Amino acid sequence: GTYLVLEKLKTLVYRNFLKRIQRIEATNQLKLQRVQLGFKWCEEDLGLDEIECIIANLIYKGHVKGYISHSKRVLVLSKTNPFPIDPILKN
Repeated sequence: GTYLVLEKLKTLVYRNFLKRIQRIEATNQLKLQRVQLGFKWCEEDLGLDEIECIIANLIYKGHVKGYISHSKRVLVLSKTNPFPIDPILKN
């Protein structure tokens, strides 16, 4: 029980973390290096591949609307409601 709650919270924290970075950057295209700097600031040393995996899972679960350009290492967010609240409420 507790483990499942923590996993869901972890997903929500990652979503809100990306949302804050997007608001700071004020753009719908986030370079993964910028996201990596945010994680380093929080004392989480993650590689770009790990960050890509986290974001891909958020997109798959519907917590983030957008896509990842692997070749350019950029997260492209939807211009309308890139961080929908509906998937969070359903789970």
